[in-house]
Amino acid sequence: MNIAIVGAGLMGRLLALSLLRGEQLRQKQSQNVTITLFDKDNRLAHNSAAYAAAGLLTPLGESLHCQPNIVSMGFESLRLWPTLLDSLDEYTFFQQTGAIMVSHEQDKGDYQRFVRHLSNNYPEQELHSLNRAELLELEPEIGRSFNQALYLPQEGQLGNRRLLVALRKQLEKEGQQAVPGNNSSGNQLKWLTECEVVEINSSEKSSTVAYLQNGAKHSQKFDLVIDCRGTGATSKNSHSSCAPLADLRSVRGELFQLFAPDVNISRPVRLMHPRYQLYIAPKGKGFYVVGATEIESDDNSPMTVRSAMELLSAAYSVHPGFAEANIRQHVSQCRPAFSDNQPKITVQDSLIQVNGLFRHGFLIAPVVLAQTLAIIANLLNSSNSTLPYADLLPVAKPVDINKKESSYEHSY
Repeated sequence: MNIAIVGAGLMGRLLALSLLRGEQLRQKQSQNVTITLFDKDNRLAHNSAAYAAAGLLTPLGESLHCQPNIVSMGFESLRLWPTLLDSLDEYTFFQQTGAIMVSHEQDKGDYQRFVRHLSNNYPEQELHSLNRAELLELEPEIGRSFNQALYLPQEGQLGNRRLLVALRKQLEKEGQQAVPGNNSSGNQLKWLTECEVVEINSSEKSSTVAYLQNGAKHSQKFDLVIDCRGTGATSKNSHSSCAPLADLRSVRGELFQLFAPDVNISRPVRLMHPRYQLYIAPKGKGFYVVGATEIESDDNSPMTVRSAMELLSAAYSVHPGFAEANIRQHVSQCRPAFSDNQPKITVQDSLIQVNGLFRHGFLIAPVVLAQTLAIIANLLNSSNSTLPYADLLPVAKPVDINKKESSYEHSY
């Protein structure tokens, strides 16, 4: 059996590893599976949206700007991430010691609105309003700048870049067919890097993928194709013969990586801002990620002066020690989003398209993974088992790119 995965970002790598391990294919174990991973980038994934992220796992922190199903998927993913990470040989960073929300005096109205939102919509979730003394006890260096804060103890984060590296190494190790101790399933991985997919033609029994590599065009038929291209699947970035997704757009995000060994913050901090959801995420050993602007644009050019001033000023206002930080990197990247900012899994014949994770990629990835694997199992095993997250992430019907409608009809 041949399966293609188009796109080697976070979802592409998670799906490739799961299919390689073959757990959802148990009824088909009489035949081995070859997974072909089409990667427009190289294996470092520096051009992926997953690389330009902070890896925050903060469902309540996102709740004011997303639908309740995203929050529910976030809490479920917090439960699932440790098992996923434990299955990798390479060390990855995972932390669940809560997050802190703060605001300056001029933004106190937004802060109070957020507190009311949580109290009204998520009364069952634990949260603590802190005065200055309590904040000083929890995060001493943050307490110097703020009189109050909101502590959300269930929030967490992971190391997004370490995870991409760990997934790469695991795929390389387990992708060798029939190597004792590595891959008992006998399945095989073919990872085609710096390879651009230019056509995807699907039918009920198989799909054909055409791609360019080293200046030459190739074509291959697969039993199943899983499209995880992100912004590469927009109508602007994808030719009409390459299964573009209607209503998919790009949203630009920007962040800094700072080295500030004299700053000691132990958990993610969110700062209320009139235009962005700003955060500071400590990554250990003096490194911090500061982001993230959210701009309706598909421009991948370097960071603007305005964004740089706002992000760095925000970091300095939270902790003056950031004034002496070294700027190690500034990153701009586009994230895929539909008009309703909801993720969608679209199934048409032998083509599955997973897209629209927006700014919630790491927050909801384990749920999206589990749902996609259940769909794959149903297709390959000719079964109709109930999907595990049908109430949170229903399967979508495809929409013709040439039609004016820009909405998806869900099938429950």
